[in-house]
Amino acid sequence: MLVAGLRRIVTIYGSILAVVVVVSALFGLAVGAGVLRSISIGLYLGGAALLVGCFVTGARGPLRGVSKTGEVVPVVGASRVRRATGEERLDASKTSILLFFLGLGLVILGALIDPAHKTF
Repeated sequence: MLVAGLRRIVTIYGSILAVVVVVSALFGLAVGAGVLRSISIGLYLGGAALLVGCFVTGARGPLRGVSKTGEVVPVVGASRVRRATGEERLDASKTSILLFFLGLGLVILGALIDPAHKTF
C-alpha cells in the first residue's frame, strides 16, 4: 500500500514538474528570454503556489459547512455548521505537510538551475 501511494505521489509530482517546465520554456521562448532562466522562474512560481496551498490547507478551521442535502460545503452560505472529525483534521494536516515539501522541492530545484544566481 505504501509503495502504491509513493508511486502516485511521484507520478503527480513528475506531472506537475513536467507541466511547469514545458509551460515556462514555451513562455520563455515566446518572450525571447533565456530558457533556463524561464524554467527556474516557473519552478519558483509553481513552488510558491504549492506553498500557498499548504498555508490555505493548514489554516482551515475546525468547522465544516453542511448543505441541506448533507454535502460538505464552504462554511459561508451553508445551511448548518458542524465540527470537523479527527480524521478530517488529520487529513488536512497531512495534505498541508505534503504540499509544503513538494513546494519547497520546486523552489530548491529552481534555485539549483537558476543561471542568474549560481549555487556553487
